[in-house]
Amino acid sequence: MALRKAQAEAFRKGEYYWAYDGRGGFPERRRPKSVDQLWEDPVIQELMTHSVLDMNGVSPAGEEPDILQAAPLSPEVTREVFGSERPTRADYDRAADAKWDVIEDRGYGCYVVLYREDMPDEIAFFGVTGD
Repeated sequence: MALRKAQAEAFRKGEYYWAYDGRGGFPERRRPKSVDQLWEDPVIQELMTHSVLDMNGVSPAGEEPDILQAAPLSPEVTREVFGSERPTRADYDRAADAKWDVIEDRGYGCYVVLYREDMPDEIAFFGVTGD
């Protein structure tokens, strides 16, 4: 559910790579009106969106993550990267560079629960699906 919510927000805000923005060598074109229309485009299917939209699902905790799946960070990695097993949004923002070190290859994503006043508040997704 959290993944779908993050995807809907990224789509709504236009926070994804759009090959037809005049910079990628393709003719300019308006963005699609739905996620389904987005994925109908063969160029987008090949180049992807370089965003949370590229994730097809969530890998179970403790299992080897599948490609194009977001996997939860272990408590140990969460503590190492964010300084706490219950990181806040501020911890996440401070770790802007360090969090990328946990991504081993393109096509993989991670997520971490962020806390506010020691209560779960949001889920942050990050990964690498493009150049």
